[in-house]
Order: sequence, then C-alpha cells, then structure tokens
Amino acid sequence: MKLKKALAALAIGASFAAAAPASAAVIQLGFILDSSGSIGSTNWNTIRTGLANAISGHIPVGGPDTYEISVVTFSSTVATNVNHVLITDAAARTAVANTIAAMPFINSNTNFAIAFNAMKTAITTSTNYNAGLNQYVNFATDGQQNQGGSGVSERNTLLAAGIDNISIEGIGAGVDKADLTGNFCFPQACDDTAPFNFPTQGFYIAVANAQGYEDAVIQKIQTITGAPEPGTLALLGLGLAGLASVRRRKASK
Repeated sequence: MKLKKALAALAIGASFAAAAPASAAVIQLGFILDSSGSIGSTNWNTIRTGLANAISGHIPVGGPDTYEISVVTFSSTVATNVNHVLITDAAARTAVANTIAAMPFINSNTNFAIAFNAMKTAITTSTNYNAGLNQYVNFATDGQQNQGGSGVSERNTLLAAGIDNISIEGIGAGVDKADLTGNFCFPQACDDTAPFNFPTQGFYIAVANAQGYEDAVIQKIQTITGAPEPGTLALLGLGLAGLASVRRRKASK
C-alpha cells in the first residue's frame, strides 16, 4: 500500500515537472541586442556575457525539440554574429555561447529597422526555415530609435515571414515602454506579468540595468523551452528519494 502511495505521489510530481512529450521540431530562436553607444562598453560586456550564459546553461540538447540560434547586434550598423546555428549537441551550444561572449561593441546610434531586417534574413535563409514552424524573437534595447525611421515596417516584414512571437527586454530608464509594447511586441496585447501567456502574447520584461538582463533572458528561455522551475525539480527529486526509501524497506522485510 505504501509503495502504491509513493508511486502516486511520484506521478503527481512528474506531471508538474513536464508536459506530455510532443513530436520533435526545430524551433528557431532569434536574439536582437542593442549595441548602441548609450549601452557603454562595461554594460555591453555584461549583456553579451549574460546571453552567453543563458544559452550555454538553458538551451536544451538531446530533444525532443532542437533549437536553432541566431543573434543580431545593432547600432547605426548591424552584425549577424550567429547565423541560424543548429544546437545539435553540447559542443555546438558551447561554440555559440563563446561566439556571443566575444561579440564586439558597435557603439553608435540606435537603428531598430536594420536589426529587424537582419533577423529576418538570418531566420529565413536557414535550411530549417518554414513559415509554419515555431520562430520566436527576443529584442533587448536600452533606448529609442534615433536613426532609420521607426522600425515598425521592418518589424511587420519580419512578422510576415511567419514569426510567432516577439518578446522584449527594456533595459534601464531610457526606453519608451509604450512604443515597445504597442509597436514591437507580438502577439499583442503585450504581457508584462509573469507567468507569461506564451506564445499567445508577446511579453515584456523591464530590467533596471544591464546586470538584470541575464536573469530576464534566462526566464524567457525557460518559458520558451518549457523548462521546469527549480522548485518543481526539487519536488520530483524528493518523490524519487521517497520511492527508493519505500523499496529499501520492503526489500529488508
């Protein structure tokens, strides 16, 4: 009887830890990072290191889904630092994280338009691209566009390529939240309260400074990948330990 109760408790814990397995898919993830002068070189180092840590520590490998990463940095010019790289194993994930950690600081004006155009190219030129697949873009900025127009039409062109969700980090006090949530998040209305209604709504996280970016982007990756919260994993671990204890007691009788 005790064994049955332990098994039932374990089953409940497991149901919180993971949903039913889904069929394998390639999920395209795009990260757009503001590298304009207002960021500053010290904060840029913090931001690029934060994304590198988030990728290396929180992008799953070994299925069922496989993740493809693109990273675009922008200022008055744009760079596609990671161009639709498929994360097939831990080595590929480490290589992408190392590339991100070494991304140079552009240090000029703020042009949203070229960033969204570059991300569209990165995603749609992948051999894995299909407008019907899952494609999620994350956009991080500390300011407002001051070059290249509003960037809204370029965002709309990206969406027309089949992008399912655009979520945003607004870093510091210089951002225009109404502009970011009203014109760039997708689908709208933009959600700014955790737990986020992903992927039905785009979501927005306001962070006070560059240091807060890493925690925010980790939270987003966990939301996208469906990673269980650490407390849930601990609960599942306790269930497994309890089951082992019951088995040991039965074996000793």
